Amino acid sequence: GGGTLLEWEGQQIGEVFAYGMPLEQMDGAQYTLRRMPYVGLAIAAIVCIILGGSFGTALIPVRAVICIAWMLVVTFGASVMVYQLGYLEGLGIQALSPSSGQALFWISPSVAVAVLVGLGLDYDIFLMDSVMEHWQSGKDGKSAVVTSLDQAGTIISAAGIIMFLAFGALLASTTPVLNQIGFMLCVGVLLDCFVTTKVTIPCLMALVPDDANFWPLKQSATRELAIGREPSFGLEGIGQPPGFRRSLSWKWKYGVALEHLGHTI
Repeated sequence: GGGTLLEWEGQQIGEVFAYGMPLEQMDGAQYTLRRMPYVGLAIAAIVCIILGGSFGTALIPVRAVICIAWMLVVTFGASVMVYQLGYLEGLGIQALSPSSGQALFWISPSVAVAVLVGLGLDYDIFLMDSVMEHWQSGKDGKSAVVTSLDQAGTIISAAGIIMFLAFGALLASTTPVLNQIGFMLCVGVLLDCFVTTKVTIPCLMALVPDDANFWPLKQSATRELAIGREPSFGLEGIGQPPGFRRSLSWKWKYGVALEHLGHTI
């Protein structure tokens, strides 16, 4: 079954099957696009589990999923405007002009989603780890975000510019699918570094009270720091008393390791 029936004077005389690279590409595209909603839900669930377990809060993972989804929607919308509607075709740049089919290649968003989700989480975790550290040291949520942006904002921007230049090299290719992937990655990185981490996350955290931002954690780190302990939040601290929990920060772990190494030597 699955082929085209051939009939002659009302009699079935055979069945024709078509095959080849174009048909395989069409089948692959249809299957991939049908599974994309399930992939999106799986990514959201994994992000919530990892961030929820790492930071020990309920709202940070939800906010991260919303920010990533917003970034992907804007990125794909910009790609449609450029490569389907031809908004930048007047510039005369081949890499920013629609392809012969006036459509996005199906593999372009599939590749871009995986890379952009990873980069978006990377910058988000980098910022929120600093926010949690300052909040646990006794600052309120707004002050913690401002201090974290002052300390980590330049690093995040520099990392974003580096990735933008790296992905921008794909726009120098003469292959349309690589141009589309490069454009999506460049737009997504710029949005995440200069809009999401600098504007969206601080505004969302400022609009929500600290009790909700960091729920169910309590701001008990001041007492722990007074007796020489590291702020108690993270995956290892779930289900343990605050005085016995350890931070997931690399600084704390490396400090403990070096201290034990010094005693051993």
